Amino acid sequence: MIDVVVDASVILRWAFDDVRDRAGAVATERALREARIIAIEPPLFLLEIASALLKAARDGRIDESRAAEVLGALERVELEPIAPHAFALACLRLALETGLRVADASYLEVARRRGAVLVTADEQLAGAALRVGVSVVTLAEVPPW
Repeated sequence: MIDVVVDASVILRWAFDDVRDRAGAVATERALREARIIAIEPPLFLLEIASALLKAARDGRIDESRAAEVLGALERVELEPIAPHAFALACLRLALETGLRVADASYLEVARRRGAVLVTADEQLAGAALRVGVSVVTLAEVPPW
């Protein structure tokens, strides 16, 4: 199995039918459900996803049952066990270094710590990963895992 860090942009692309680059996101979802990859995520990952799903449900973009289904599909995801203060400081420093938001830097920091592949639809995050030496796969490049 391959350790990956899947950022929220990928999860939300498999949740919504009206987005581009969906095929790579769905392939990543399938690999996660079939346990061909192990997703390791930053501590607030599930809350970030839940917040985006709530907004989409309130905006009428997704129904509540689909939102719950997407969140339920993430049961296999491992949250990186990290001391919160040290992790926040590391993410702040990485965000300052790369120009990323702290939340985006948290995905990059987990991938860097674990030697995992970062999977993202975010071009800025992908570029930052390359600059700091983290392996990255964009949705256009998702392998068969």
